[in-house]
Amino acid sequence: MNRITRCPSCAMVYQLPELHLNAAKGWLRCGACGHAFDSTGLVLRWDPASSGPLVSSKVPVPGTGDIPPYPSAEAVQPVDLVADPADRISLDNSLTKEDLSSPAKIRPAQSELAAFEDALSSFKPEPVASEALPSPPKDSKALSSGAWLAPSGVLALALLLAMQLAYVQRDAIAASWPDSEPMIRHVCETFGCQVSPLRDPEGMVIDSSSLVKRSEDHVLSWSVRNTTHLVLGMTALELSLMDQEGKLVLRTVALPAQAGAPQTLSPGQSWSGSLKVLVSPDVVFSDYRVLSFYP
Repeated sequence: MNRITRCPSCAMVYQLPELHLNAAKGWLRCGACGHAFDSTGLVLRWDPASSGPLVSSKVPVPGTGDIPPYPSAEAVQPVDLVADPADRISLDNSLTKEDLSSPAKIRPAQSELAAFEDALSSFKPEPVASEALPSPPKDSKALSSGAWLAPSGVLALALLLAMQLAYVQRDAIAASWPDSEPMIRHVCETFGCQVSPLRDPEGMVIDSSSLVKRSEDHVLSWSVRNTTHLVLGMTALELSLMDQEGKLVLRTVALPAQAGAPQTLSPGQSWSGSLKVLVSPDVVFSDYRVLSFYP
């Protein structure tokens, strides 16, 4: 049995086989205006024996080989209604009756969507338990102490670092500021450390020296000077005797205490000393060398 429908866009009426309608799942395209529409609820049964023939359009059905392909726009023609007004079909009344007597069935996709919307409207989310936030401190004194905690910690850390640096560089500090040496020594006595004179071998230079023979011994005289801007500890003196070939025949060392030298020399200060050197008659030398060093 054929069916008839009307385009909702241009009101053109068509007759089409039920096979085409089922294959297209209700979707049709108007051959006159090209409008695609869902014919659900707009289709009526049509008995060709009771009415005049209608020109039908062919609907394309994807995936079906036994159904003729969709005709071109020129092949699709509008319905030529019966010339006699008495024989015309009241499509509006028929559609109304068809809609009232047999309401269109809801497609599966539409029914699923309606069920989803109903479930969504009835859904009530469970209340999420809010995490307990820590209450702000009520005591203003606690807030005040917390505000000063970070600066106090930074200050204490900086003070501790300064004390550690002063402990490591105590000798250099005492040499740079001689007036601070008594205080540094007092602090070191409390903590069990000691202050030693700053050492700089390159800063202590021997300006002059001489080795003179007298009766049974030799007298060594020398002058040492502090060339730096710091207070440096006194160096020891090394005397080396060599023969004509430059080979070492005798070496002796004189500590500052043995030569009567002071423990330190101020910046630019010089000190001169002398020392008797006993040399055995068997030792023959022709040259000597003096060296200032820290033992």
